[in-house]
Amino acid sequence: MYVLPISYFGPVSYYATLFGADSVVIEACEHYVKQTLRNRCLIATHTGAQTLSINVQKGAQPKIPIREVQLSDHGNWMHQHLYSLATYYGNSPFYEFYIDEIRDVMMHGHDGTLFGLDEALRRKMCELIGFEANVTYSHEWMGGCDFPTLADGDAVPYYQVARDEGRRPFQSDMSIVDLLFTMGPESILVLRQQAERMMLHRHDKQNL
Repeated sequence: MYVLPISYFGPVSYYATLFGADSVVIEACEHYVKQTLRNRCLIATHTGAQTLSINVQKGAQPKIPIREVQLSDHGNWMHQHLYSLATYYGNSPFYEFYIDEIRDVMMHGHDGTLFGLDEALRRKMCELIGFEANVTYSHEWMGGCDFPTLADGDAVPYYQVARDEGRRPFQSDMSIVDLLFTMGPESILVLRQQAERMMLHRHDKQNL
């Protein structure tokens, strides 16, 4: 079992964990932690990884329960994020195929909280990729979250627009939208390979 935090367009390692784990508990009883995958993601660009951060209301101090963190309209961040996705992925093979459903969730498919948005997007990403994660929610603080990452050499490479044009080396563990927009229906094959590699790495590490 893995205990995962909520995640805004989480990285490939996060979704590989959702795909490969027998069960996952989403931590719903922790306090909000600023500037983490809970409210930010990384997308691959020609100049390197770019961070997209969600603005939350100023009352979201470190001691506020994660379910109570409200989204803020300050800075028009949602439209800026959608613009960034269009700018960097508009020419990718599957952007037009998926963006309308993603935009609909971002604009209308949540309750105005960070938790609600992240979870609505997680469910939509799993649906678009083609798998259903075995997820439950914690009813009390679980003592901390697992943070799956990709060790050096563990990342399964796939097509990236910036890499294909010879401008950048492969950028690993980007947001799930990077994989989805570029690989489409084959995203699940990458996640399967990535989950297997991560499981093997975890097994080897436990045996050291």
